[in-house]
Formats: sequence, C-alpha cells, structure tokens
Amino acid sequence: MKIYDVAFIGLGASALATLKLNYKSSMSIVGMDKNYNSSRDNFFAFWLTDWMKDFNEIIKYRWDKWEFNYDDLRVQHESQKMPYCVIKFKDWKNFCIKDFNNLTIKENDVLNLEKVNDYFEITLEGGEKIFSRKVYDSRTPPQQPNKLKQHFLGYVIKSNELNYENTVNLMDFRVSQDEGLHFMYLLPLKSNQILIESTVFSKTTLEKDWYERNIKRYIKNNLNIKNYQLIEEEMGILPMYSINYENIDDNHINIGTRGGATKVSSGYAFSFFIKKLKLHSYNPKENYHTFWDNWMDSIFVNYIENNTQTENIFKNMVKSLNAEEFASFMMGTSSLPTKLKIIYSMPKLGFLKSFFKSCMN
Repeated sequence: MKIYDVAFIGLGASALATLKLNYKSSMSIVGMDKNYNSSRDNFFAFWLTDWMKDFNEIIKYRWDKWEFNYDDLRVQHESQKMPYCVIKFKDWKNFCIKDFNNLTIKENDVLNLEKVNDYFEITLEGGEKIFSRKVYDSRTPPQQPNKLKQHFLGYVIKSNELNYENTVNLMDFRVSQDEGLHFMYLLPLKSNQILIESTVFSKTTLEKDWYERNIKRYIKNNLNIKNYQLIEEEMGILPMYSINYENIDDNHINIGTRGGATKVSSGYAFSFFIKKLKLHSYNPKENYHTFWDNWMDSIFVNYIENNTQTENIFKNMVKSLNAEEFASFMMGTSSLPTKLKIIYSMPKLGFLKSFFKSCMN
C-alpha cells in the first residue's frame, strides 16, 4: 500500500500555490481533481502588493488606471505604485506544476475522507482508495441559499469597433438594478479584445440568459459595438458570507475559500491566500483577514442585504478615497485613517442599523 506524503483534494489556485511554495519535487504528492484537464482559464485579479511581486513574470495584464461609472458621475483612480493586475489560471497552473515530475494526478471526485491511524484514507469516485499522511482540502463548499452572493457571467469579445482605452472599468452601474445590485466589469485586454462581466450581488442567482441579455445590451448601447466575436466566457458564484471549515486534525488543512480566504465584500481570495502562505508558511491558526476588516465587511454585507439603491455606498466610498487608499482597502492593508474615511462615507442611518446588526451576529 503506497502512502503519499501529501494529497491535494482539488487542484485550483490555492492548492497549486501550496504545492509551489511549500513543497519540493522529491516528495510523493497526489492531486485529485475531476476537472484537472478542463478548458478552465479564468482571471485572478489583484492590486500589486509586496507579496505578489514574485509573480511578475506570469502577470498577463496590468493597468495603472481604473474607474467607476454612474449615470451622473465618473470617478477615476490612477496608481503606478499599485497597478491592477490579472493572472490567468492556465499560466498559474503551468507555473506551479513546473518541475514537479512526481505529481500524480487522479481525475476523479472524492467521495469520502477519513483518518486511519497516522494517515488519511481518501475514497475516489469509482472506488479507488488513496492514502496520504497530509491532506490539503479545497473542495468547493455548497452554496447557502439565504446568504448574499456575488454571481456573474463574463464574455471575452473581439471587435474592430472597440474604442480602446487602457483603463479598467471596475464598476459600471449604468445598467438595470431590478435583480439586485448590478454592475458591469470591464478589462481591456488588447486593442480589439475586452472582457465584459455582468455581476450581481443578491441572495438568488439568475438564469444564464439574464446575464447574456444584459451583456449584449451593454455591448450595443454602451460600447456602441454592432459586430463582435465571442472568444471565451466564464461564469461563477462567490460567497459573500463567512466560510471557514474546521480541520480534522493538524495534518488536514482546509484551504482557499473552504479555509476562509475569501474577502466577503469583494469576492477576492487568490491574493489573500498567497499572502498567508508566503508570510506565515500557512499556519491554520493565522487568519486571512484582520478583525477590523471582517467587521467592516459584515457591516457592508448587512447594508447591501437590507437597503435599496445600494450602488450609492460605492459612489460615496470611491469619491472619498484616492487610488492607493482604495487599493489598500481591497487588499486588506489599509490604514486606520483610510478605514475611518470609508466609515464616514457610508450613509449614516443605514450604517448605524448595519453596525448594530453586525454587533448582534
């Protein structure tokens, strides 16, 4: 019976990061992911920070400018110190598995995990059993139906009609707000290519054709494009509520979203996981986010859940912050003065109600 040194249940971004940064090719390692060879190639976005600079070589795109759009306002930020960046999943995957010739891949779902003596027994779909002394678990948690979620559909399109501007449109609220807080997110990739995502914050997800209609309407009415080619698409659901599964023991470690990496106010998880991995050698007892960031996020989510015209909370916030302040808040490195600016920018009555509700949770 072969007992591996390390097993990864799921081989997403967090598992690949753990492999790359924590282990050497001399160890026996197995990864289990039914979709390991899928066509998945989604974007991981972040503002450039000290702990992300080691990955400069695989940053696919970066932008010094980003903006927010409303019917009556356009707010622009610019920072060369903290540019907005994206890494694509396939580039990250190839970067992380390079030189790991001993990595065994099992393209199966995991049906059961249990501790047996000093190792783990992992039962795969089809009945095969895998044994390992240490397990990193990044299985996707089930969605909670009555909790706020960030859900989206993104199109990468190609068109010679694009009026290219090298600025990220982080949030464009000039779209329907009938199904929850809704905005378009745009990444200009090349002079004739752009990513357009229809993103909604709500408790209920929508049918795919709803996002498609809104994207097509935006392309026609906002971008003034009649002819384009659909290059690729991505669809996802991100939790806007706290998730942090308990580990079975010290040799079973929940990672990624399952381990609490996601910042609930934004859906960002990738860079927070990298930070913890690099700075704390993945100490399970070290939190991804500070107490104050978690507290502010809980107030934010409560406000979104219990108020209308919630796009105004973003309008007030981005108007009150400069580029570095906004980027530092999104990356969990903001100073106390920046946090106070955000608090002061919130609608006072709604903030107070959300504050007291967060204190009772």
